[in-house]
Amino acid sequence: MLFIISTSGDGVPPTDAREFVEFLDSTKLDLSHLHYSVLALGDSNYPQYCKTGIHVHDRLQTLGAMEFVRKHNVDMENAETIEKWMCSVLETLPTLNIDTQEDYLNLVEDQDSRSYNRNKPFQATIKKKYMLTTPSSVGDKETMHIEIDLSGSCLSWISGDALGIYPENNPPEVVEVLNAVKLDGTEIVYVEHPACQVEKVTLQTALTKYYNLKDPSSALIKYLMTKDPANKFSENKELLGEVRDVLSSCKNVSWSGQRLVDLLKPLQPRYYSISSSPLINPNIACITVASVKYQLLGKDRTGVCSVHLNDRCSVGTSLGVFISQNPDFRLPANGNTDILLIGPGTGIAPFMAFIAERVQEGAQGRTILYFGCQSKLKDFLYKDQLGQWEKDNHIALHCAFSRDNPNRKMYVQNLLAKQHRDVYQLMQKGGHVYVCGDATYMAHDVHNTLIDICVKEGLTKSGAMEFLSMLSSHGRYQKDVWV
Repeated sequence: MLFIISTSGDGVPPTDAREFVEFLDSTKLDLSHLHYSVLALGDSNYPQYCKTGIHVHDRLQTLGAMEFVRKHNVDMENAETIEKWMCSVLETLPTLNIDTQEDYLNLVEDQDSRSYNRNKPFQATIKKKYMLTTPSSVGDKETMHIEIDLSGSCLSWISGDALGIYPENNPPEVVEVLNAVKLDGTEIVYVEHPACQVEKVTLQTALTKYYNLKDPSSALIKYLMTKDPANKFSENKELLGEVRDVLSSCKNVSWSGQRLVDLLKPLQPRYYSISSSPLINPNIACITVASVKYQLLGKDRTGVCSVHLNDRCSVGTSLGVFISQNPDFRLPANGNTDILLIGPGTGIAPFMAFIAERVQEGAQGRTILYFGCQSKLKDFLYKDQLGQWEKDNHIALHCAFSRDNPNRKMYVQNLLAKQHRDVYQLMQKGGHVYVCGDATYMAHDVHNTLIDICVKEGLTKSGAMEFLSMLSSHGRYQKDVWV
C-alpha cells in the first residue's frame, strides 16, 4: 500500500485523511501482512514538517506492517524527491510477488457532481472592495477588504474556513516570459488544469491563467541544462529567480509553446481566511488581502494572488473560488466559553468572523482580542468596527503598534506577558486560545510567551509545555498559521 499524504495547519492531517488517521490510531489490527511506503508532503518552513506522514509511518510500523521503500519527506513539492521515491517503488514492487488483480474497492465520489470544489471552482464575482490601510509612502502596507458574491453556488462554510482562489499572473510578467522564449503567445497549447474548462487555449492565456511563473520546476532546469550545459543554475531559489529570469539566461534555446508549458508547474490556488460569518450573510464571503511586494535579483516583484486581487481586479470581476474547510479552527460550541484571540495583521481575518458570530448569537462568554500592526494611523485593520464592538462591550481589545514608539517595539506577545495573570486564568478556567498569522516568528513567539506565562504562574517549564499540549489536544489551543 502506498501512502501519499500532506500535513495541514499546525501539524494535523488534511481534512480528507482525518478519518483514516483516526482509524489508524485506534485500531489494533495485525498488519504484518502489509507492505507499505509513505511519501510525506510538507514545508520545512513550518515547525511540524511532514508530521502526518511521519505519524502514519510510525503507526504502521507499530501495527507490524513492513516498509518496502523507506519514507521520503518532500519539501515544498520537490520533484526530485518525488521522482526518487516513485522510481524506488517501481523497482521494488516486482520483488514482492504481489498478484495483479482489479481493485476491490468501490470508488465513490466524495462530493456531489454538481458541487463546486478545488477541481471545479465556482465563478464568483467581486461585489465590494475597499482599502483598510492608509499608505503614505513607499513600503507602507496596502491591505484590502474584499467581498465576494457566492450567490447560486450552494457553497457553504463555517467561521474559521478559508476561501480558495485561482489567481492570474501579472500581464507584464507573461510578456517577459514570451519575449524570453521568442514567442508571440498566439500558439494553441493543450492545458490540464482544474480552473480551465477547455483543453486548448492560446499560449498567452495559458501563461496568464494556468501556469506558475514564480517557481521554476526541476524539469525546466534539467531541460535547460541539457540545452545550455555552460549555464550553472543556482540551487538557491533567491539566486535562481523566477521563470522569466531562468529563461532569459538561456538565449539560444528554441522553444515551442507546448514544450514550454509542459515544463512549468501548474498555477495553484491561494487561500484566504474568510473574515465574515455565514450567519450574517451566507452568500457573501469576505477576505482580507495584504499586497505582497518585494525585491529579487535587484528587481521589483509582486505576489501572484494578492496583487491580482488588490490592483487588477475591480467590482464585477469574476474569480474561480471554492471553500477550503479548516475543522481544527472552530469556535467553542458553548457561547458561555471565554475565548482569547491573538491575530496581528491579516491574522485578524477569521477573528472578524468569530466576533461577528458571537455577537449575532448573543454569546455570554468573554471575547478578548490581541491585535497588532505597525502603526495605529496607517494599518489598524477594521479599526472602526473593532472600536464599536469594544464600545458595546462585545470584546476586550488590546492593541500593539510596533512602530509607533521609536524607542521600543511592542508586539502582541509583549501585551500577553503584561496580562499574564488574566491570560493564565482564562486558560485554567476552560477558555479557548486561538492564534492566527505568521508561523515563522509570531506564532512561535506567542507560544513561547504562553509557556513563560505558565511558568510565571507556578508551573515548571515541562509542566507548562504539557499544559499547552493538553489544551491543543482538547481543541482549546488552536492555530491557523502560514509562512
